[in-house]
Amino acid sequence: MTAPDIAVATPRAAFRSTAEGAPDGARVPVELRVTVSDPFTAYRRARSEGREGFFYETTGGQPGWGAFGTDPVERLRVGSEAVSLAESDPDSRPSPDGVRRPGEGPAATSPSLSALDAALGSETLVRGDTGCDVPYPCGLFGWLSYDVARELESLPGETTDDRSVPRLRFGLFDRVATWTEPRTEGDCTLRITACPRVPGEADADAVDDLFDRAVARASDLAEAALSAEEPLGDPPVESDHARFESDCGREAFAERVRTVKRHIREGDTFQANVSQRLVAPAAVHPVAAYDALRRVNPAPYSALVEFREADLVGASPELLLDVEGDRLRTEPIAGTRPRGATAEADEELERDLTSDEKERAEHAMLVDLERNDLGKVSEYGSVEVSEYRRVDRYSEVMHLVSVVDGTRRPDVSIADAVAAVFPGGTITGAPKPRTMEIIDEVETTRRGPYTGSVAAFGFDDRATLNIVIRTLVRHDDEYHLRVGAGIVHDSDPDAEYDETLAKGKALVAAIDEALAAEGRRMSLADSTADGEEGGST
Repeated sequence: MTAPDIAVATPRAAFRSTAEGAPDGARVPVELRVTVSDPFTAYRRARSEGREGFFYETTGGQPGWGAFGTDPVERLRVGSEAVSLAESDPDSRPSPDGVRRPGEGPAATSPSLSALDAALGSETLVRGDTGCDVPYPCGLFGWLSYDVARELESLPGETTDDRSVPRLRFGLFDRVATWTEPRTEGDCTLRITACPRVPGEADADAVDDLFDRAVARASDLAEAALSAEEPLGDPPVESDHARFESDCGREAFAERVRTVKRHIREGDTFQANVSQRLVAPAAVHPVAAYDALRRVNPAPYSALVEFREADLVGASPELLLDVEGDRLRTEPIAGTRPRGATAEADEELERDLTSDEKERAEHAMLVDLERNDLGKVSEYGSVEVSEYRRVDRYSEVMHLVSVVDGTRRPDVSIADAVAAVFPGGTITGAPKPRTMEIIDEVETTRRGPYTGSVAAFGFDDRATLNIVIRTLVRHDDEYHLRVGAGIVHDSDPDAEYDETLAKGKALVAAIDEALAAEGRRMSLADSTADGEEGGST
């Protein structure tokens, strides 16, 4: 039974006819619809402390969409020792020993992407007659860390892994709430899907039972989204004074820039992205931090990921890869200016950005790199730049953005396509393999999720992967925030350091707002101006 304000959108007969024609083990969606005031409020009501979930919203592409899920039925994890798919629910179906075997395609060179390839290859979604057209009815959601690149390229390993966040971590969500309406002040229709597996040779009674159980599972999520919100748990650290500390400071960062410029003079690289890591006590609950961030700095590829090992709170402006059937798309960002204090100042900064020869050359070089990467897995002659050097604005900065499209070859899996473009050229450099070696030389700690991807992989040849920038990573009782800048031959070390701080301001402001909402003292906003060695930033 469903509540009066929850409507079943999938007819039983349509589910039955689709299930009867589906391959053995395929998933068939059942959709319910419910009206809520705001999707994030619905997620806050549906989630529970100590249980895993995600909230994802995108305004990138046309149209934008969002989704959330709770309680994955399986977990895919690649740590330092093993690739495992742990059973989370007695009705889930892992392989007999709980381990995913590496795949056979180009992604097989990477244990992480091989595991992803195998997981996606074992799942099929059949929409059939159900009428379900949501972009993400079920699938894998989670992250790929930058350090997956170590499985694709031979990097020296000079950096220290001092946080031990999994390289790859996904949950399999067979029940998801999705919306496709623009984010406005009015009500929103959540389209909640449950996607059971249909065994081969299932008779009519068994199919009807699957339908009833799917309706019940979807209804449980709908009712939770309408329920009273539970108070958030205590933040990992009780502190009235949160402060980000840099792992290097201005002078040490300048030395990193000088080292990269030496490599440029020696012909090792044309451009390299160099970052610093900022660390602060996790004095704000990740949900509260994301709630503030989506108001302070709405971004095209924003995500909150609540997993056991770590939480990610991000407002990424950049798309690494979007896949829909045979269509591939990437949206490289290269070129940054701060926002102006007035409309006139903002326009002047845009003119400066679009006319700056350094920025234009860097952007052209990185667009060419992305064209080359996409070309590795695309039909010959299909790669094209459909938009070039548009200006996108965010709360603290503006960027130059281009769009590159291609047509995926039939022999290329989604994991193979990821292997071709990962990690993004805009957050490594050109040429990519040698530049990643230089990054290892100048950065002292491993990046972890930073400049990797938060990703939604569907089970019907769809995927969306952002680039993890402008993202807080909560690990144990700390927040980590990495911010970087693209270094070229004439880069000014002080200006590049200031650019990294500008990119981090929105995240700092979000924690600032969340602390202020709880009536606690904070000093984050002022601390971003301090650039001394080892000081706060």
